[in-house]
Amino acid sequence: MNQTFDLHRFVLTVQLEIAEKGRNYLFVAALLLVLLLLLMLPVGLSTEYSNIKELMHILALFMIVLFGSSLYSSSAFSQYGSPSTGIAAIMVPASATEKFLSSLLLNLLFIIPFAFLFYKLHLGTVEYANAKLPAGSHKFHTIPDMPLRYSLLYYFIINGAAFLGSMYFQKSSYVKTASTLISFFLVTGIIHISLANYFTGNPAKVVSFPITGWQVWNHGDVSRKGAAMAATYFTVDFPPTLFILIQCFPLFIVLVLWIASFLRLREKEI
Repeated sequence: MNQTFDLHRFVLTVQLEIAEKGRNYLFVAALLLVLLLLLMLPVGLSTEYSNIKELMHILALFMIVLFGSSLYSSSAFSQYGSPSTGIAAIMVPASATEKFLSSLLLNLLFIIPFAFLFYKLHLGTVEYANAKLPAGSHKFHTIPDMPLRYSLLYYFIINGAAFLGSMYFQKSSYVKTASTLISFFLVTGIIHISLANYFTGNPAKVVSFPITGWQVWNHGDVSRKGAAMAATYFTVDFPPTLFILIQCFPLFIVLVLWIASFLRLREKEI
């Protein structure tokens, strides 16, 4: 098969992808959308503050957006998972580039609008609910900017990993990819927090995520001589230039995951 990119063949490959997996994509997307609305709309319908309803937005972020959406991405190359469908997929008269880009396009057409929908729903429902609450009453809070921003960065990394896992693992790709990701994040998180505690002298509390600065708390104490030490809070931030580069690091990881997916597809095609 000619491995050069041809726009006409690419369009036909996208149409074939939709014909073969369109129903599955639509079902998963509809399921995630319904679950997202079920968790987020109760805040907008509230007439009084509810901590449970506020926590449902955090649950929606982690369970539906971060991990639920990866279920969609994990089916990107599902046709290569079994010998029968895999042989048929290899025999499709299209280049590896066209097959890869068609799967990537259908993946991005979901994960980008889905992240945007969550962001707008979160801000919109909280603002709408607070506008209806009586003056002086307790208000709903939006997810703090830093956790929300970094969660959305991790969102694309998770989906990129699921995209790769759908090609790399032949069976139970979602379970294997999720297990690998969770293990990786746990090890990375433990190392990151351990280093933060070590370099800040083991303070009372450190809050940080990979690719973020450190938030450090020291509780007040009394020395042996009886001199009181006030409780302190400080942050350890990256220099501005380095901070911008680090913000681009998740994009670099996603690109690496996509390239690895493409190379794996090339191996399958040989």
